[in-house]
Amino acid sequence: MTRIHAGCAAFALLAMTGCASVQYGDKNVEASLKTLAPIAGKASLYVCREPAVWVGAGARSTVIVNDQPIGTLKPNNFAHVALEPGTHGVKVKNSPGGESGILDVTAKAGDVQILWVGITGGGFGTLTVDFFSNRVEAEQCVKKAEYAVPSAQ
Repeated sequence: MTRIHAGCAAFALLAMTGCASVQYGDKNVEASLKTLAPIAGKASLYVCREPAVWVGAGARSTVIVNDQPIGTLKPNNFAHVALEPGTHGVKVKNSPGGESGILDVTAKAGDVQILWVGITGGGFGTLTVDFFSNRVEAEQCVKKAEYAVPSAQ
């Protein structure tokens, strides 16, 4: 029985400590981003990670847009990038963990889009990047979260 407890404890510790670290952006920039104001001539893309439990809470998610990392997130964090209008591929890599599929997002100049990223099933499901079910939920995620930037590796 002791081996089972030790194995569970080791797994929990591994799940809570990922290789990727979270680095936070400037608080003045964060305050500005939380207004969700459009950027003239650009598409504004936010990716927000909602609260998670268990295994999902320990993993760090690096958001990648067009093969470039825009932020490493833990629960209650968001990342942001200003993009040229058009279609952009968004995916996420977890540390520890795997990689999501690519979600293609098409945006016009002046658009402000917010995506959800995390692990479904309260942390026991699939690594996912997707659209929020409604705009209010999306905006609340960003407004309650901290701004994260790409971590130095």
